[in-house]
Amino acid sequence: MKAGQIIAVVDIGSTKVCCCIASVSEDGHFNILGVGYCACFGVKHGMIINMDLVCKSIARAVEGAEKSANLRIKSVYVNISGKFVKSELINSEIDIGGRIVKHEDVEKLVYKGITKRPGLEVIHSIPIFFEMDSMACTMDPVGMFANVLSASINVITVPKVQLNNIVISLSRCHLDVLGVVYGGYASGLCVLNEDTTNDNQIVIDFGGGVTTINFFFKGVFCGLDIVPIGGQNITKDISYGISVSRSNAERLKTLHGAAFESLDDKKDMILVPMQEEDNTISLQQMPKSDLNVIIQPRVEEILKLVKEKINNSVFKSDFSRRFVITGGGSMLTGMREFVFQNFKKPVEMKKMEDFSESFGVQIGNDFATAIGMIKFAMLSDNIGLGPQNNSEQKEKNGLLKKTINWIENNL
Repeated sequence: MKAGQIIAVVDIGSTKVCCCIASVSEDGHFNILGVGYCACFGVKHGMIINMDLVCKSIARAVEGAEKSANLRIKSVYVNISGKFVKSELINSEIDIGGRIVKHEDVEKLVYKGITKRPGLEVIHSIPIFFEMDSMACTMDPVGMFANVLSASINVITVPKVQLNNIVISLSRCHLDVLGVVYGGYASGLCVLNEDTTNDNQIVIDFGGGVTTINFFFKGVFCGLDIVPIGGQNITKDISYGISVSRSNAERLKTLHGAAFESLDDKKDMILVPMQEEDNTISLQQMPKSDLNVIIQPRVEEILKLVKEKINNSVFKSDFSRRFVITGGGSMLTGMREFVFQNFKKPVEMKKMEDFSESFGVQIGNDFATAIGMIKFAMLSDNIGLGPQNNSEQKEKNGLLKKTINWIENNL
């Protein structure tokens, strides 16, 4: 992308919608110009269940970002996430015929491996590694000599109906879709450091509706799995356990919650807004331990399911040397230590405050997906060799293009 070019992204989550507007700098990085966000209503476990509520949430987030950046946006990158996202490893091979490998050969190789799947749309097709004449080579085979070129490719699919609903919701907010990004992949792009791309890593994104497990092979996204439980479940447990509203439960979790109960929690007292029988609110004191004893079992359940998913995957626990955690749930006090206790491996949590200092905006770990989407947009020109490929960009009659055309003609 050229210096000065504007990138806008919309992250639609189960608990919030956020919009980030950034500009590409001359040194190849980006500067955040504006941020907007609001609570998201109408999304459950990543699926849109109420279009009107989702559109209102998107409009408010975009309006906030536009005011912050002092400009209007017309086109955005959008994320898609939820328990319906699937990842499949496939092998593809083409005969080069004894010559130098070209970019077109890599594109042909990647798209040859993508077969049509009824009711599904491919949003990413990512080469994990290449082989030339059955010998492993670098991630960039272009310019090398080969007779036969093959690759192992990570193909990510989503139901067409879910993709349609996201495109329509943005269209109703007068926004065109430039690209679709799987949320867990974007989070990985945000939190993984360039100096650790030689290591295999697992990125756990603790979202509101789901917890995603994302596998990276030497910096390349190679697989995913999803646990359909997230921070919302913890909030519901608190709301039910101590009889407070959902909003107050979320506030208590954010201010005083921890992944496990400590010895001092019984001594520390917190104020809880309790609802009386006449619907009045009164502040009552209770030990912090009463709050965290509710939170800990749910966190244990999430991590138990994450461990089961990893052990049942083709990668297994010995795939990674370390874990990286992100997402709003990772900000829960003691979460990093609790993950380490369960997996017995180094756990890193990259705090978004680092970005806040650089860009002058206040963002938390729940903005990791949005920041990663900006990086995705900047890399999207590297078709075939970059960390992503959108099938819509190559198939002129792809679902996304047809959907946008239908919207323009009928809405």
